[in-house]
Amino acid sequence: MKKLIFIGAGIICLIIIVVACSRNKKETTPAHTKNGKILIVEYGDYKCPYCKKIEDNVMPIIKKDYIDTNRVEYQFINASFLGKDSLMGSRAGNAIQSIAPKEYLTFQKNIYAHQQEEKKHWITETLLDKEIDQLNISQKQKDRIKKEYKTKNSDAWKEAEKQKKLTKENHIQSVPTVFINGKKVEDPYKVKEWKQYL
Repeated sequence: MKKLIFIGAGIICLIIIVVACSRNKKETTPAHTKNGKILIVEYGDYKCPYCKKIEDNVMPIIKKDYIDTNRVEYQFINASFLGKDSLMGSRAGNAIQSIAPKEYLTFQKNIYAHQQEEKKHWITETLLDKEIDQLNISQKQKDRIKKEYKTKNSDAWKEAEKQKKLTKENHIQSVPTVFINGKKVEDPYKVKEWKQYL
């Protein structure tokens, strides 16, 4: 009888530990790049008005002082929380990252500039094509980007799905969420909060 009570108590303790651990899942992200540069990871969504605040107020300074001077590596992970058109925007962004990476931040800035009400379906192929045509790249690259983001099961599509999965696996509940070298920026709307990790 004592043996059964002991085994039962052990099982109950094990269940409590498993439940407690599963509830304490923290938001995470990789701590650094392979080349040792400071890594900035922003989880966002082109339709998110709060993400646009970062784009308008923080990114110009971070881009000028850190990204353009090659001091950091910046990664935008599109959570695509806000609809199918969000996912389409993610695919276009991924195609640009792959084919013309130096133009990605220009594209990101311009897409945010078109932002409308988040419930509205405003990210369209027409808008994306227009913004791709504005990029400072060859016509051949523009055509490749358009084909890539529109082609089902292309690398851009797979990357968009991978980013959604990564957002879930890393327990990101809301956007914007920013990490610098694996540390979460508690108030991502203030440049000084970013700079304390840079």
